[in-house]
Amino acid sequence: MSRTGLLTLVMLGAGCTGGGTTGMTPPPPPQPPGPPGGTANVAMTSSDDGYGNAEFRFQPASVTVTRNGTVTWSNNTGVVHNVTFTAAQGAPADVPDGTSGASRDFGTAGTFIYRCTNHQGMQGQVTVQ
Repeated sequence: MSRTGLLTLVMLGAGCTGGGTTGMTPPPPPQPPGPPGGTANVAMTSSDDGYGNAEFRFQPASVTVTRNGTVTWSNNTGVVHNVTFTAAQGAPADVPDGTSGASRDFGTAGTFIYRCTNHQGMQGQVTVQ
């Protein structure tokens, strides 16, 4: 091999790092979350407090939907729950006692606090944008 050819091979090899990322474009950063959706689902859940007592919760406790969006509460606990809204302009009708769940539409922007009046501490909120 000529001296020039050997020099060319050495120069080409000098830029190779054996698996480095030189010259590679990094992946794009993750996209920020989009705007709230038109629907949300909330489960009525129960768990044991460690002393044999049931603790009931809305899961997730806070949801966000767009105006005219719908929130659906599902109840798979076999225990009677309700969804009672704190009085506020634009709050939908309460969901009466039941074991299956229900949906409500939200036509007014704002934050709507609700609770199950059958179980102390079981509360949540819907934010409508």
